[in-house]
Amino acid sequence: MGAPPYLLELCAAVAVTTVLLAAPTMPVLLAGLWWAGCAVPLVFIDAQVHRLPNVITLPAAAGVFALLTVDAAVTDRWEHVLSAAICAAVATTVFVSTGLILGKRGMGLGDAKLILSVSALLGWWGWGAAFGAVFLGFVGAGFVGALLLSSGRVPRGAQIPMGPFFIAGAVVMIALTACAPAG
Repeated sequence: MGAPPYLLELCAAVAVTTVLLAAPTMPVLLAGLWWAGCAVPLVFIDAQVHRLPNVITLPAAAGVFALLTVDAAVTDRWEHVLSAAICAAVATTVFVSTGLILGKRGMGLGDAKLILSVSALLGWWGWGAAFGAVFLGFVGAGFVGALLLSSGRVPRGAQIPMGPFFIAGAVVMIALTACAPAG
């Protein structure tokens, strides 16, 4: 069991390259690389066992916040880290709330802990980037879920791991920020 040969390495290379192209400062680059180093294994773990372990999700969030705070201290642009913190707080609160209210039909707490680092990192670029990453994750999961359901590969009511989709959505949004004009 495990990832097909070279798929993990390919995913890591894509994530690292995307972060390298998008990060405007060294601390943001380090935050993105730290996140990517945590996120890539999470894709394969969640796909395999439908779990997002605390031993990776919590250090991912802590590292992102610490490095974004260093960026704010170095550049004296605290609005970015404040935006990241607010995005992370709002997204995590929504995910935890839906998980508690909907139970097994809602987001799992692992997803909420993952979204903490996703929305913090993307929140550095602003609300749109953070929302876009989560939105793309839901759209991607919905599309794949519909394909799996219509092809008969999964029964109605089956759960699919959301972590890989949120991580992919985050990488796409980071790539889009790299392509956006500076300003």
